[in-house]
Amino acid sequence: SAPQFLSSKMGLRASGLRPHARLSAAKGLRTLGLRPVTMTATSPATKIEGPAWDNSDEYSSLSDPKLLADLAEVKEGIEAMTLLGAKIDVKDLDSVDPKVLIEATKKSTEISVLLGNVFSYANFEFSVDGTNAEARTLISELRGVSSKLTQAAQPVSLALKLAPQSVVDQYLDALPEEKFNVEHQRKLKDLTLSLEEENLITSLSVDGLNSWGQLYDTISSTLQCQVGDETMGVAKAAALLASPDEETRLNAWTGIQNAWRVHEEASAAILNSIAGWRLETNRKRATKAGKSVHFLDTALHQNRMSKKTLDAMMLAITEAKPLGQRAVKLQAKALGKEKLHPSDLMAPPPEIAGATTLQMPYQDGINLIKDSVNTVDTSVGEFVKMMSDKKWIEGREGDTKRPGAYCSGFTKSRNPRVYLSAYTGSFQHVSTLAHELGHAFHSWVMRDMERAETRYPMNLAETASIFFETVVGDNLVDMAETPQEKLKYSWYDAESAIAFLLNIPTRFDFESKIYEDRENGKSFTPSYLRETMENAWEGRYGDSLSAYDPMFWATKLHFSITGAQFYNFPYSFGYLFALGVYAQQESKGADFHQAYVDLLRDTGRMTAEECVQKHLGVSIEDPEFWRGSIRIIEKKIDAFEEHIKAAGL
Repeated sequence: SAPQFLSSKMGLRASGLRPHARLSAAKGLRTLGLRPVTMTATSPATKIEGPAWDNSDEYSSLSDPKLLADLAEVKEGIEAMTLLGAKIDVKDLDSVDPKVLIEATKKSTEISVLLGNVFSYANFEFSVDGTNAEARTLISELRGVSSKLTQAAQPVSLALKLAPQSVVDQYLDALPEEKFNVEHQRKLKDLTLSLEEENLITSLSVDGLNSWGQLYDTISSTLQCQVGDETMGVAKAAALLASPDEETRLNAWTGIQNAWRVHEEASAAILNSIAGWRLETNRKRATKAGKSVHFLDTALHQNRMSKKTLDAMMLAITEAKPLGQRAVKLQAKALGKEKLHPSDLMAPPPEIAGATTLQMPYQDGINLIKDSVNTVDTSVGEFVKMMSDKKWIEGREGDTKRPGAYCSGFTKSRNPRVYLSAYTGSFQHVSTLAHELGHAFHSWVMRDMERAETRYPMNLAETASIFFETVVGDNLVDMAETPQEKLKYSWYDAESAIAFLLNIPTRFDFESKIYEDRENGKSFTPSYLRETMENAWEGRYGDSLSAYDPMFWATKLHFSITGAQFYNFPYSFGYLFALGVYAQQESKGADFHQAYVDLLRDTGRMTAEECVQKHLGVSIEDPEFWRGSIRIIEKKIDAFEEHIKAAGL
């Protein structure tokens, strides 16, 4: 099938969250032979420049003859796929020739690699400059080409879902690497429509479903905010939410809110149309199957996890709501406030006498990450250095840059890329960088595998990213020499608890509610979405905040992503799962690195339940697994409270 261009590996930075966890209470990283890094303390007024990536090893420009040749080859390949598809009679699958399915799969993979490569380059150009009309035009064209590829491959896809097992067995004998994907897709057998209907949905989605997500991207990348006396892009304004100055944060938050209020009708239409499209498609499939289709079913299938696992995790998270609220209140106490405001949720720790201000130039940040992950294995540190040396990381500031951060890559070379809307040297941005480099490492250790086995779901994708942040966070806390410094770095443990025990569940509650209402005929208006969002915030944050965030449904792009549904609960899954994985480091010792890599390599060829059972020996359908990770969080919040007391706050 055609490649998914909206990567499931977009990091939490696109949402303003910073997952970080400190786990090793007994043994610090110094006992593992960590070489302390030199941290550069700079004046807050010092301008720190972020890195510029270099993608010229793939294409020199959007008009590069190599790019145009790859695109031409894609279009020719789609014609060949169409001819192969014509040999498949979807109404008589007993007679389908497995050799045709095998040939078509190989051809589809070749085309997808080329198409994905061109799309990556165009997307990278558009991310750096949202006003780049040439990039926008090419992306639009590529979405149409992708739709044609999906339609050309549809007979093969249908055959593999619906054909007799004997046909599938012959196919898998030749392409064993496709086993997991085929078996997973065959779970949707009853919900599969006719070839004509599936192709109609695909073709209409180009200017239907997917265009709504593209509209959101266009608005967000060109939106201007008034922050105090300055007008700036929303990405730049969002970076100010991490300012140590309370007034600056509030001005940035207010500016972003006001800017999106101008576009609230368009934003409401985006969510209304995306939800309506998905629910109507579900109704069509439910009619075909003769059974109901829940709005969560697609997200669960995409994340290769069961509803029982989701329920177990959400039960444990709901039980831990007081713990998340406690973390909010402790941060408020440390900042000298009665209650935090939503604009304070990305605030850095307070400036305290005796604590060094960490503001790291880019190369120092890279060195910190490199030396931290060296404790796992020197090859991991070498990977980080390579990413920087090869200029595969983007972090310059710019008013027309896409907000947030993500990891993606080029499908031909299998070389990853990391994008940050801005790197300004704060701990938050060092943590952001570590997160995205973790994603890059995940794909890097799979680069020698069959491509069919490297497509892993979002929930498992967060394992490596949060792992990297955890190691870096441990490094900093262990290097801290005073209670004040320990407070500064354990601050992000509290922030993670808030993010994954309160913020992500708030998103899940909100999205569940609007889908329930849309299914019952409700049409979304800005006032309805604001009220529903406030109710969701109140349900999770309780009285821990002085106000809620009524425009969160518009300011956070995850609700408007069309390539993945319910872009929220997989983050809490990844965070809690990563805690369980990282906790194995001490017990496994020298064997941990290989065990960790083995786990990452299995994420593309197993369900979440199978992967965890194999590598951790536990069931994630049992709430107790998730409670174990939450107990780790509770210990960190206890330590955070002690650091606040020791710092005299």
